[in-house]
Amino acid sequence: MKNNVLITFLLVVSVLFSAHSIALPQISAYQGLVVAEGNSEDQLREQALQQVLVKVSGNKSVTDLDGTKLLAKDIPSILSQFGYQNIEGERYYSALFDKQRINQALISMQQPIWGETRPNPLIWLVNENRQLTSDNMVNSHQDNSLTIGLEQAQLDRGITASFPLIDLDDSLAVSVSDVSGRFYQTVAEASTRYDAEYFVLANLNRAGGQWQLKWELVKYNAQNKQSQVVIKQTSKGEKSDVTGEMMGDIADYYARQFAILENNGARSTQAVNINNVDSLAELMALSNILNNLNAVESFEIVSLSDTKAELLVTLRGSVTSLENALNAQPKLQRDLMTSAPFYYIWRQ
Repeated sequence: MKNNVLITFLLVVSVLFSAHSIALPQISAYQGLVVAEGNSEDQLREQALQQVLVKVSGNKSVTDLDGTKLLAKDIPSILSQFGYQNIEGERYYSALFDKQRINQALISMQQPIWGETRPNPLIWLVNENRQLTSDNMVNSHQDNSLTIGLEQAQLDRGITASFPLIDLDDSLAVSVSDVSGRFYQTVAEASTRYDAEYFVLANLNRAGGQWQLKWELVKYNAQNKQSQVVIKQTSKGEKSDVTGEMMGDIADYYARQFAILENNGARSTQAVNINNVDSLAELMALSNILNNLNAVESFEIVSLSDTKAELLVTLRGSVTSLENALNAQPKLQRDLMTSAPFYYIWRQ
C-alpha cells in the first residue's frame, strides 16, 4: 500500500495536528452496471466485464482483444460481488470486479490503466430553446433524451458530466451569447466557481431533421488565465447519441492524458514540493490524493518544515503522466513563485 510509508511519520506529527476523515470516490471504474432485461446472467457478467475493461483502460477497442475473450471464460475468479438493483424503474445487473486482477489482466494485454483522475467536465450547454441548461434540468430529467445519453456515458466510460446551477450568480456572469460566441475567458471565470479545470461550450439544435451538437472542450489554467481548446467537434444524430458521443470523446482525451502504460523496468523517482500544508488533516488529504493517482507507485515524505512538505514519488509511468495527474487536482495549484516543475500550493 502506498500510504504504509506514512504511518510512522503520521504517528510522530499527530500531536501537532487534528485529523479528519477522507471521502471515498463516488464512482468505481471496477463496477459494471448493465441493463438486465433480455439477457442471461452469463451474458450480463460478460457485458459488465467488458464495460469495466473499457472504463479502466480508457480504450474502447480493448473488448476486441484475445486477452479479453480469455478473461471472459474465467469471470468467477475475478468477480468480487454481484447482484441486481432497480434504478428509475429499470432492472440492472451490477458486478464489482477485483481491482488487482483487472489491472494485472490489462497489463498482460499491454493496455494502459486509467486511475481515479477523472475530472468532471462542466458543460455550458445552450439547448434548442436558446436557454442555458442547468444542473436541475438534467438531474430532474426535464429532457430525458439528454439525460439518458449522459448517464449511459457515465456507465460505459466512467466520467460524469456536471452542469452549472444557472442561478442568479451564473446568469449575471454568463449569457447564451457568451457560450454561443465562444467567449472563453468570460465562461472560464464563471467556471472557477465550480473548480472546473475543464469546461465545455456547446450548442444543441435541430438541423436537417436530426439533432446537431457543436461543442468544444476547453482546458483552463486559472493561474495564467489561459484557455486552450483541446477538442472541437460537431456531432449529428439522436439527442441521446450526440451527448453520449461528446462524453465518449472527452473520455478518450482524458485517457490519453491520465492513463498509465505500466513500465516493467526500473522505477524512476520525482521530488514533489507542496506548500501551505499546515495540518494533519491536510497532510492526510494529500496522502489520499497520491494514493489514488495511478501514476504513483509509492511515495514518502522526505521532510516537513513549517507548512512545506517535500515528497519523493516513485513513478509507475512517465514524469509527464505524474505532472498531468497533479495538475488536474483541484486542491493543488502550481506555485508561480518558481519556474521549477513540481512545486505546488495546497489550496485551502
